[in-house]
Amino acid sequence: MILSLVGLVVQAVTLEALSDWFMKNLDRNMSASIRSAFANDHSSCVMDIAASPLAPIARPAPTAQQLSLFANQAKQRYGELQNISFVSQVGNGGMLNVVMTSAITLRFERKDATGSAVFQLVPQNAQWIPAARLIELTVDDAKLGDLVLAPLADTKHSSDPAGQPSLTNP
Repeated sequence: MILSLVGLVVQAVTLEALSDWFMKNLDRNMSASIRSAFANDHSSCVMDIAASPLAPIARPAPTAQQLSLFANQAKQRYGELQNISFVSQVGNGGMLNVVMTSAITLRFERKDATGSAVFQLVPQNAQWIPAARLIELTVDDAKLGDLVLAPLADTKHSSDPAGQPSLTNP
């Protein structure tokens, strides 16, 4: 009986440590994806999904042009991104098609802001921790209007006089 209790305690401690390790590394991947978005690095934050039996179907993601507009607007409004903190996270979807929605706080050179980010978690062949493919990113801004990076189907667009698409606030 005592041996069973000791076994349960060891299992609980091990599971807790494994869960903490997994979430810490997943947070690191999601943070890197957000940083890549603000640095206008499309291939790092909206990576292609390689074909494999375990790969999920790619969900719609922002285009490189949308990312460029978003990154430029963010830099003009707030300055360089300095820090990201995850407030809460909720995962949904199937076992091989998980989407993680995160409430975040962002510290920029000229402003602290709240926001949200949505990621598609993509299994990686050589690692235990999935890659975080950025699907949507929002910076809450009551003064200037929210800054939103989202797939074309989910974002309202207009054209400027030069015919270039531009993001508008929802």
